[in-house]
Amino acid sequence: MRGVSLITFALLCTGVAAAGERQTFLGFRLLDLENQKVKWHSPRFGESATVTFAFATTPVTTPDARNCAKMLPPDRAYAPSGISDEQFRREVAAAFHMWEQVANITFREAQSPETADILIGAQAEPVGRAFTNVALKNASGGRKVIARSLICLNPRQPWKIGFDGNLGVYDLRYTLAHEIGHAIGLDHPSPSGQLMSYRYDEVQRGLQTGDIEGAALLYGPRPGASRFAGSGITTGSTGAPAVNGQSGWPFGIGDTADKPAPAR
Repeated sequence: MRGVSLITFALLCTGVAAAGERQTFLGFRLLDLENQKVKWHSPRFGESATVTFAFATTPVTTPDARNCAKMLPPDRAYAPSGISDEQFRREVAAAFHMWEQVANITFREAQSPETADILIGAQAEPVGRAFTNVALKNASGGRKVIARSLICLNPRQPWKIGFDGNLGVYDLRYTLAHEIGHAIGLDHPSPSGQLMSYRYDEVQRGLQTGDIEGAALLYGPRPGASRFAGSGITTGSTGAPAVNGQSGWPFGIGDTADKPAPAR
Protein backbone atom coordinates (compact mmCIF):
# COMPACT_ATOMS: atom_id res chain seq x y z
CA MET A 1 0.00 0.00 0.00
CA ARG A 2 3.06 2.24 -0.33
CA GLY A 3 3.51 4.74 -3.12
CA VAL A 4 0.05 6.31 -3.28
CA SER A 5 0.48 9.56 -5.17
CA LEU A 6 -0.24 13.00 -3.78
CA ILE A 7 -2.96 13.37 -6.41
CA THR A 8 -4.68 10.23 -5.21
CA PHE A 9 -4.55 11.54 -1.65
CA ALA A 10 -6.07 14.84 -2.76
CA LEU A 11 -8.86 13.04 -4.58
CA LEU A 12 -9.52 11.00 -1.44
CA CYS A 13 -9.85 14.17 0.60
CA THR A 14 -12.21 15.63 -1.99
CA GLY A 15 -14.31 12.49 -1.81
CA VAL A 16 -14.53 12.78 1.96
CA ALA A 17 -15.71 16.36 1.74
CA ALA A 18 -18.32 15.47 -0.84
CA ALA A 19 -19.50 12.62 1.33
CA GLY A 20 -19.99 15.00 4.24
CA GLU A 21 -22.13 17.28 2.09
CA ARG A 22 -24.22 14.42 0.69
CA GLN A 23 -24.77 12.32 3.78
CA THR A 24 -27.74 14.28 5.17
CA PHE A 25 -29.58 13.93 1.88
CA LEU A 26 -28.59 10.35 1.22
CA GLY A 27 -28.89 9.11 4.78
CA PHE A 28 -25.40 7.84 5.55
CA ARG A 29 -22.47 8.90 7.68
CA LEU A 30 -18.93 7.54 7.43
CA LEU A 31 -16.87 6.71 10.49
CA ASP A 32 -14.54 9.57 11.31
CA LEU A 33 -11.67 8.26 13.41
CA GLU A 34 -8.54 10.29 14.08
CA ASN A 35 -9.96 12.97 11.76
CA GLN A 36 -10.25 10.69 8.74
CA LYS A 37 -12.73 8.36 7.11
CA VAL A 38 -11.68 4.74 7.36
CA LYS A 39 -12.29 1.49 5.49
CA TRP A 40 -10.70 -1.90 4.96
CA HIS A 41 -7.35 -2.52 3.23
CA SER A 42 -7.08 0.69 1.18
CA PRO A 43 -7.84 4.30 2.10
CA ARG A 44 -9.07 4.95 -1.43
CA PHE A 45 -12.81 5.27 -1.81
CA GLY A 46 -14.46 2.84 -4.21
CA GLU A 47 -11.76 0.17 -3.91
CA SER A 48 -13.08 -3.32 -3.19
CA ALA A 49 -12.13 -5.44 -0.18
CA THR A 50 -12.26 -9.02 1.02
CA VAL A 51 -12.73 -9.21 4.78
CA THR A 52 -12.54 -12.31 6.95
CA PHE A 53 -14.63 -13.09 10.00
CA ALA A 54 -14.73 -15.67 12.77
CA PHE A 55 -16.45 -16.47 16.04
CA ALA A 56 -14.69 -16.43 19.39
CA THR A 57 -14.18 -20.00 20.60
CA THR A 58 -12.45 -19.17 23.89
CA PRO A 59 -12.30 -16.06 26.08
CA VAL A 60 -10.58 -13.24 24.17
CA THR A 61 -9.01 -10.16 25.73
CA THR A 62 -8.05 -7.09 23.70
CA PRO A 63 -6.56 -4.77 26.34
CA ASP A 64 -6.54 -1.59 24.27
CA ALA A 65 -10.09 -1.95 22.91
CA ARG A 66 -12.51 0.78 23.96
CA ASN A 67 -15.28 -1.81 23.94
CA CYS A 68 -15.57 -5.56 23.45
CA ALA A 69 -12.29 -5.68 25.36
CA LYS A 70 -13.26 -9.00 26.92
CA MET A 71 -15.26 -11.43 24.83
CA LEU A 72 -16.64 -14.94 25.22
CA PRO A 73 -17.94 -17.36 22.58
CA PRO A 74 -21.15 -15.91 21.06
CA ASP A 75 -23.35 -18.79 22.21
CA ARG A 76 -23.23 -17.25 25.68
CA ALA A 77 -25.47 -14.53 24.22
CA TYR A 78 -27.90 -16.40 21.97
CA ALA A 79 -28.21 -19.85 23.56
CA PRO A 80 -30.19 -18.62 26.62
CA SER A 81 -32.84 -17.33 24.18
CA GLY A 82 -33.27 -20.81 22.68
CA ILE A 83 -31.39 -19.97 19.47
CA SER A 84 -29.30 -22.81 18.08
CA ASP A 85 -25.79 -22.62 16.65
CA GLU A 86 -27.19 -23.33 13.18
CA GLN A 87 -29.77 -20.56 13.47
CA PHE A 88 -27.18 -18.08 14.69
CA ARG A 89 -24.77 -18.84 11.86
CA ARG A 90 -27.60 -18.48 9.36
CA GLU A 91 -28.45 -15.03 10.71
CA VAL A 92 -24.79 -13.98 10.64
CA ALA A 93 -24.45 -15.14 7.03
CA ALA A 94 -27.58 -13.25 6.02
CA ALA A 95 -26.35 -10.09 7.76
CA PHE A 96 -23.02 -10.21 5.91
CA HIS A 97 -24.79 -10.92 2.64
CA MET A 98 -26.88 -7.76 2.95
CA TRP A 99 -23.71 -5.72 2.49
CA GLU A 100 -22.24 -8.05 -0.14
CA GLN A 101 -25.34 -7.58 -2.30
CA VAL A 102 -24.92 -3.83 -2.63
CA ALA A 103 -21.20 -3.05 -2.30
CA ASN A 104 -18.01 -4.56 -3.70
CA ILE A 105 -17.01 -6.10 -0.39
CA THR A 106 -16.77 -9.85 0.19
CA PHE A 107 -16.76 -11.70 3.50
CA ARG A 108 -15.03 -15.04 4.02
CA GLU A 109 -14.88 -17.15 7.16
CA ALA A 110 -11.34 -17.27 8.55
CA GLN A 111 -9.65 -20.51 9.52
CA SER A 112 -9.19 -19.33 13.08
CA PRO A 113 -10.38 -16.50 15.33
CA GLU A 114 -6.80 -15.26 15.70
CA THR A 115 -6.50 -14.39 12.00
CA ALA A 116 -10.00 -12.96 11.47
CA ASP A 117 -10.51 -9.34 10.48
CA ILE A 118 -13.88 -9.26 12.24
CA LEU A 119 -14.32 -11.27 15.43
CA ILE A 120 -17.82 -11.93 16.77
CA GLY A 121 -18.51 -12.89 20.37
CA ALA A 122 -20.44 -12.21 23.56
CA GLN A 123 -19.53 -9.54 26.07
CA ALA A 124 -17.70 -10.80 29.14
CA GLU A 125 -18.63 -7.54 30.87
CA PRO A 126 -22.21 -6.97 29.69
CA VAL A 127 -23.38 -3.47 28.78
CA GLY A 128 -25.99 -2.10 26.39
CA ARG A 129 -27.14 -4.47 23.64
CA ALA A 130 -24.39 -4.77 21.03
CA PHE A 131 -21.21 -2.88 20.28
CA THR A 132 -18.45 -2.73 17.71
CA ASN A 133 -14.84 -1.82 18.34
CA VAL A 134 -12.88 -0.54 15.34
CA ALA A 135 -9.08 -0.51 15.50
CA LEU A 136 -6.82 1.13 12.93
CA LYS A 137 -3.38 0.61 11.44
CA ASN A 138 -1.12 2.79 9.31
CA ALA A 139 -1.54 2.72 5.56
CA SER A 140 -0.08 4.82 2.75
CA GLY A 141 0.22 8.58 2.50
CA GLY A 142 -0.16 9.14 6.21
CA ARG A 143 -3.62 7.58 6.12
CA LYS A 144 -4.99 4.74 8.24
CA VAL A 145 -7.21 1.78 7.46
CA ILE A 146 -9.20 -0.61 9.59
CA ALA A 147 -7.00 -3.25 11.20
CA ARG A 148 -9.59 -5.26 13.11
CA SER A 149 -13.18 -4.98 14.27
CA LEU A 150 -14.77 -6.68 17.25
CA ILE A 151 -18.53 -7.24 17.50
CA CYS A 152 -19.93 -8.23 20.88
CA LEU A 153 -23.47 -9.08 22.00
CA ASN A 154 -24.77 -8.68 25.55
CA PRO A 155 -25.44 -12.14 27.06
CA ARG A 156 -27.76 -10.67 29.69
CA GLN A 157 -30.21 -9.42 27.09
CA PRO A 158 -32.74 -11.66 25.31
CA TRP A 159 -32.40 -12.15 21.53
CA LYS A 160 -34.79 -13.25 18.82
CA ILE A 161 -35.00 -14.09 15.12
CA GLY A 162 -37.48 -11.97 13.20
CA PHE A 163 -39.60 -8.93 13.98
CA ASP A 164 -42.61 -9.23 16.28
CA GLY A 165 -43.15 -5.64 17.44
CA ASN A 166 -41.48 -6.20 20.81
CA LEU A 167 -38.73 -3.56 20.82
CA GLY A 168 -37.40 -4.83 24.13
CA VAL A 169 -35.92 -7.90 22.40
CA TYR A 170 -33.60 -7.25 19.46
CA ASP A 171 -33.62 -9.26 16.23
CA LEU A 172 -30.21 -10.89 15.66
CA ARG A 173 -30.03 -10.32 11.91
CA TYR A 174 -30.89 -6.63 12.15
CA THR A 175 -28.47 -6.12 15.04
CA LEU A 176 -25.62 -7.99 13.37
CA ALA A 177 -26.10 -6.18 10.04
CA HIS A 178 -26.01 -2.86 11.89
CA GLU A 179 -22.82 -3.77 13.75
CA ILE A 180 -21.20 -5.08 10.56
CA GLY A 181 -21.94 -1.67 9.04
CA HIS A 182 -19.84 -0.10 11.78
CA ALA A 183 -17.16 -2.77 11.31
CA ILE A 184 -16.72 -1.78 7.65
CA GLY A 185 -16.69 2.00 8.14
CA LEU A 186 -20.22 3.37 8.62
CA ASP A 187 -21.52 5.46 11.52
CA HIS A 188 -25.00 6.37 12.76
CA PRO A 189 -26.54 8.89 10.31
CA SER A 190 -29.74 9.69 12.20
CA PRO A 191 -32.14 8.49 14.89
CA SER A 192 -34.17 6.42 12.42
CA GLY A 193 -34.85 5.74 8.75
CA GLN A 194 -31.79 3.64 7.89
CA LEU A 195 -30.53 0.31 9.13
CA MET A 196 -27.48 2.22 10.37
CA SER A 197 -29.63 4.64 12.36
CA TYR A 198 -29.03 4.34 16.08
CA ARG A 199 -32.59 3.63 17.16
CA TYR A 200 -33.88 0.04 17.01
CA ASP A 201 -37.44 0.25 15.67
CA GLU A 202 -38.26 -2.80 13.47
CA VAL A 203 -39.38 -0.56 10.60
CA GLN A 204 -37.03 -1.80 7.87
CA ARG A 205 -35.72 -5.34 7.50
CA GLY A 206 -33.00 -4.64 4.96
CA LEU A 207 -30.58 -1.94 3.92
CA GLN A 208 -32.05 1.41 2.99
CA THR A 209 -30.90 3.92 0.39
CA GLY A 210 -28.49 5.69 2.73
CA ASP A 211 -26.95 2.43 3.90
CA ILE A 212 -26.42 1.34 0.31
CA GLU A 213 -24.95 4.67 -0.80
CA GLY A 214 -22.53 4.74 2.10
CA ALA A 215 -21.24 1.22 1.53
CA ALA A 216 -20.97 1.80 -2.23
CA LEU A 217 -19.00 4.98 -1.66
CA LEU A 218 -16.47 3.12 0.49
CA TYR A 219 -16.06 -0.05 -1.59
CA GLY A 220 -17.70 0.66 -4.92
CA PRO A 221 -21.15 -0.61 -5.92
CA ARG A 222 -21.70 -4.30 -6.50
CA PRO A 223 -22.18 -4.72 -10.28
CA GLY A 224 -25.87 -4.97 -11.05
CA ALA A 225 -26.97 -3.98 -7.56
CA SER A 226 -29.77 -1.49 -7.01
CA ARG A 227 -28.68 1.53 -5.00
CA PHE A 228 -32.16 2.93 -4.51
CA ALA A 229 -34.12 0.14 -2.85
CA GLY A 230 -33.99 -1.89 0.32
CA SER A 231 -31.66 -4.85 0.11
CA GLY A 232 -33.15 -8.30 0.21
CA ILE A 233 -31.97 -10.90 2.69
CA THR A 234 -30.85 -14.31 1.47
CA THR A 235 -27.89 -16.41 2.52
CA GLY A 236 -24.32 -15.35 3.07
CA SER A 237 -20.87 -16.59 2.17
CA THR A 238 -18.34 -17.84 4.31
CA GLY A 239 -8.61 -15.59 4.27
CA ALA A 240 -6.11 -13.17 4.75
CA PRO A 241 -4.55 -12.66 8.17
CA ALA A 242 -5.42 -9.59 10.21
CA VAL A 243 -3.24 -7.53 12.50
CA ASN A 244 -3.92 -6.55 16.07
CA GLY A 245 -5.13 -2.94 16.32
CA GLN A 246 -3.71 -0.62 18.93
CA SER A 247 -6.85 1.38 19.69
CA GLY A 248 -10.54 1.36 18.93
CA TRP A 249 -13.84 3.17 19.09
CA PRO A 250 -17.14 1.57 20.11
CA PHE A 251 -20.39 2.09 18.25
CA GLY A 252 -23.50 0.29 19.39
CA ILE A 253 -27.20 0.07 18.80
CA GLY A 254 -28.85 2.12 21.51
CA ASP A 255 -32.03 0.94 23.18
CA THR A 256 -34.80 3.26 21.98
CA ALA A 257 -33.35 6.47 23.34
CA ASP A 258 -33.24 9.64 21.26
CA LYS A 259 -29.47 9.88 21.40
CA PRO A 260 -26.69 7.67 20.05
CA ALA A 261 -24.54 5.50 22.25
CA PRO A 262 -21.49 7.55 23.23
CA ALA A 263 -18.05 6.67 21.92
CA ARG A 264 -16.09 5.76 25.01
